[in-house]
Amino acid sequence: MTRSTPRHTTVRQALILSSRDLGSRVARGAGFTLLGIVLRTTLTIGSMAILARLLTPADFGYLAMATVVTEFAGLLGSFGFANILIQRRVITRLQLDTMFWATLALGCTIAAVIFALSFFTHWLFGDEATGPLLRVMCLTFIFGSLSTVHQAILSRLMRFGTEFIIQIGTIGLRSAAAIILAYLGFGVWSLVYGSLAGSIIGTLLMVSAIRYRPRLRFHRQYLLSTWKTSSSYMGNTVLYYLNMNSDLLLIGRQFGASALGYYQNARSLTDEVRGRIAMPLQRVLFPAFSSLQADQARLQHSVLRSGRLLAAIICPIGIGLSAVATEIVPVLYGEQWLPMIPILSLLGISAALRGSTAIGSSLFNSQNRVPLAFRYNIISTALLLCSILFAMPYGLNVVALAIAANSLFSVFVFRVALGLIGLGTSHLLHILARPFIAALLMWAAIAFLRNLPILTALHPGMHLGALIACGAISYASVLHLLSRQYLQDFTELAARFTKRR
Repeated sequence: MTRSTPRHTTVRQALILSSRDLGSRVARGAGFTLLGIVLRTTLTIGSMAILARLLTPADFGYLAMATVVTEFAGLLGSFGFANILIQRRVITRLQLDTMFWATLALGCTIAAVIFALSFFTHWLFGDEATGPLLRVMCLTFIFGSLSTVHQAILSRLMRFGTEFIIQIGTIGLRSAAAIILAYLGFGVWSLVYGSLAGSIIGTLLMVSAIRYRPRLRFHRQYLLSTWKTSSSYMGNTVLYYLNMNSDLLLIGRQFGASALGYYQNARSLTDEVRGRIAMPLQRVLFPAFSSLQADQARLQHSVLRSGRLLAAIICPIGIGLSAVATEIVPVLYGEQWLPMIPILSLLGISAALRGSTAIGSSLFNSQNRVPLAFRYNIISTALLLCSILFAMPYGLNVVALAIAANSLFSVFVFRVALGLIGLGTSHLLHILARPFIAALLMWAAIAFLRNLPILTALHPGMHLGALIACGAISYASVLHLLSRQYLQDFTELAARFTKRR
């Protein structure tokens, strides 16, 4: 009994969302998220820099083709079940068990479908090389489905320190496996086996951290009652997939594996802004916003402060990547990757816009307005597809430009999300204007300093580091001149985090 008590206590604590000490918990979660951002980005970029020298652009291109299929299946894998569990203020143990078995069944079904589709990849991509890759990668959906409910419990408990350890451990071991295999000459398979190893390790760590064990029972009526919400989540998931992967599919078919490799690595680097910063912060804010549904004043204050901090962090990173693209590509990836420079420059700006407005998704979800988000996602997806198709005859760089321009629509959708809680255009400008002004001036400062003789005489790595340092100083200085509120926000965030530790 003594061994089972902590496990049952953990699950019981997760059944009711609590707003007690919410500010400190969110601050601590943001602190762990920021620390995780630094470590995850360092691990990811460092491993990619090594792999880019061991593998060819075509290797990354073939993996990107396979990812078009696996990401779609991965997003469908939970059918929005995890979000439903996080969003509801009160859930039951029976509902957890129901969601576990439903998610597992869905994961197994998707794995079987992907395995079958792997024999027809020549029709999808005009290349049969991705078929064998998919027949291995489909296993990740089975492993991933085993930890969906555990992840939801962890989010409801807002145990961000535990999530931080799991993510860092998973990325570190996955990267190490891929690098070792690439060094041994496995080629593109090193990326595939590394991904599979990461899925297995992440599931094992999650199950070990959250001692939830499903009971063999199922509540069919509850599952049916969530159909409307879960289907809306699924609809948004499909549209999110099209937004994130239609470019890979079209570029792969039109320009081939090598060109797709250049594009994919440029996108992967800029996706660090959204995937490693904005998305983790969404996981912190979604349960926090959900617990404040009945207190609009506190919710508005929380959204304004969170949005202000998020934009202040993401704007300089995205626009900074655009500013130093000429230097960062040869330093990190080597000379064979120089064609990705203009692509990285354009996608960095796109990442700044999309990442700075990413908390809009948490607002739609926490206010139970998923169908409304779905309608806007339809428009966004249609605009993206039209932009790509229009730009494709003019080359890969014009496609990247069209995608960057399309990201402006995310600002409009963010304004709609703010309106759900009684905020308006002035609040949108309050969140975005100052960080973007400071970031654009930083871009201009880097462009001016780039060709100074004192910097061009340095080693390429030191030249890059000097530009980054000068850009960071100029951004921080301008932002502080525009508003001293940011220094106060970051100081309070750091104080809360250190106090909670």
